[in-house]
Amino acid sequence: MKLLFVCHGNICRSPMAKMIMQDLINKAGKDASIDSCATHSDEIGEGVYNQTAKILQKHGVPVLAHRARLITKQDYESADLILIMDDENMCTLRREFGGFGDFDEKVKFLLSFSKDTNSNIVADPYYTRDFQKCYDDINSACKGLMRVLIKFNP
Repeated sequence: MKLLFVCHGNICRSPMAKMIMQDLINKAGKDASIDSCATHSDEIGEGVYNQTAKILQKHGVPVLAHRARLITKQDYESADLILIMDDENMCTLRREFGGFGDFDEKVKFLLSFSKDTNSNIVADPYYTRDFQKCYDDINSACKGLMRVLIKFNP
């Protein structure tokens, strides 16, 4: 299984999701390829945003080596599931990859896997400054995604 988490700049939400999911996968003794990338080039080459690293450390999630990068056609084609954070991500990916017949099956809102919210939007903590809320939303969704993955791949 290859999972790809996507957000605008690939310094806050998508690397946070990647690292939370990797931690959950490791603790469950499962195997999956997990990566993250950006829809825009604003932060290409940058590391994990410092507040993102701090909130992950606070919750005991290992902060992995990371450099922001832009999604490519190869990323799209090789991923089994692409998990996005907001409507802007959906619009950008639909513009880039919507012509692929598997788009609606492959691209999903990460929060659609959370039972703790009715929203599909993971607010960007770079702007809201609420890194705890972002962590809570992503953690809940990743746990929900794990339940689905284990159900279909015990």
